[in-house]
Order: sequence, then structure tokens, then C-alpha cells
Amino acid sequence: MKNEVLQAELDTLIATQAGLMAIVGSLMATHPNYDKFQLHLTGLLEVLLTGDAGKTFTSQQRQQARDFVQTLQNLHEAPSKIEPLVFVDGPKG
Repeated sequence: MKNEVLQAELDTLIATQAGLMAIVGSLMATHPNYDKFQLHLTGLLEVLLTGDAGKTFTSQQRQQARDFVQTLQNLHEAPSKIEPLVFVDGPKG
């Protein structure tokens, strides 16, 4: 029973992370001042990880946080106009 509860909690965390990554990635890609957003994100991450908030993090957790943010930062700027029903390179499949 204990393993089932832990697995359910882990599944929830994984699903939540995926959802947050989609939301934050979308916000980053469509932000009107993309470069400024990227610079602020990098600075804020380091403040959080090295300041009081990050004191309880292990070095592995700090690196994982940096890797996560870096993954998001590899998203490219969205086009100025997004047409959700139009395929850029044709339909996939």
C-alpha cells in the first residue's frame, strides 16, 4: 500500500512538471521581450539557487534545476503571428 501511495505521488509530480514545462515554455516563446526575459530568468535562477531559498538544495538538485531551465531556454522565439490550425512544414504523420 505504501508503494502505491508513493507511486501515485511520483506520477502526480511528473505530470505536474510536464504541464509546468509546457506552460512556461509557451510563455517564454511568446514573451514580447524574449532576450530580456532570458536574461532575467538566468539571473533569478542563480539568486534562488545560491541565496537563502537554495540553502536546503543539494548540489545535484541545483544542477538539475539549472538543467531544467536550460532546457526551457533552448526553446526558440515564437513567430510574431501564430496560426494554430496551419502546419508550417505540412502535417506530421
